[in-house]
Amino acid sequence: MNENIQFHLRVGDDGVLNFQANLGTTTASKDVVVTVEPLPASENESPNGPSLPWREFVERTYGSCAGTGLERPEQGSFEMREPMA
Repeated sequence: MNENIQFHLRVGDDGVLNFQANLGTTTASKDVVVTVEPLPASENESPNGPSLPWREFVERTYGSCAGTGLERPEQGSFEMREPMA
């Protein structure tokens, strides 16, 4: 495998990058190099991603599933539990 594969990921608010990729059995038991290269600020902000304020995100995505036939099924009932003391 002599090819470069790019994954565009976002580091979490805690500074941790979680990453997992299935590269197939032809690369099993082989060493690879992972390079972390932060994107410039202009490329780092997605027009539909978490960098948008919550209200703007909702306004852009509200109704995006309208007309797809999605329905919320009955939610059932909750079990009765003992009250916490």
